[in-house]
Amino acid sequence: MTNRAPSIISGLLTFVLVILISIAFIFGQIVLLNGVSEGQGFNALAIAVVCQSVGLLVSVILARWLPNFLITKFNMNAFLTVIIAVIAAVGLGALLSFLAIIVGTLATGIK
Repeated sequence: MTNRAPSIISGLLTFVLVILISIAFIFGQIVLLNGVSEGQGFNALAIAVVCQSVGLLVSVILARWLPNFLITKFNMNAFLTVIIAVIAAVGLGALLSFLAIIVGTLATGIK
């Protein structure tokens, strides 16, 4: 029995949701950087976007791996594994996006 469909569905759902969360965090960072010079603000945003891209990649990898693991190891329902994988991966993606904003802001010397 193939487990590709739950992995693909959870990966795509995670990708879309983490992109939406990242966009919201970027707008929040733009508000945070109000009053900072243009050069420092651009550098902070660029660093945050690169870090968020890495976080997105890690989240999608987790979302693609987790359903297959849960189905084969614990013999769980495919629908339930998709829900668990999306919640876990989106939570990880949101945490990494938040940390990316902090890293981007601190890396440019903005206090």
